[in-house]
Amino acid sequence: MTLIFLGLFLVLLVLILYSSLKKPNRFIKFTIHVLGGVVGLWLANLLLSVFSVEIPINVFTVSLVAILGFPGVLVLIVLQIMGI
Repeated sequence: MTLIFLGLFLVLLVLILYSSLKKPNRFIKFTIHVLGGVVGLWLANLLLSVFSVEIPINVFTVSLVAILGFPGVLVLIVLQIMGI
């Protein structure tokens, strides 16, 4: 699973590099938004595992952060810490 998220992180970096060099279209912007949320979820979960707090990564959480982007990751962290 980590290799999948690492691959998505590399794709995100390539898309950000591409969009900084040229004017991105809507599809590229949308893809960066979705990948930013998914990769942000993975990174936040990795950092929270140091404190023994985990965000369950399932279809619901991945689709939620794909729609909301990185702010969705922050909301999930707060809800997980609150115990909801």
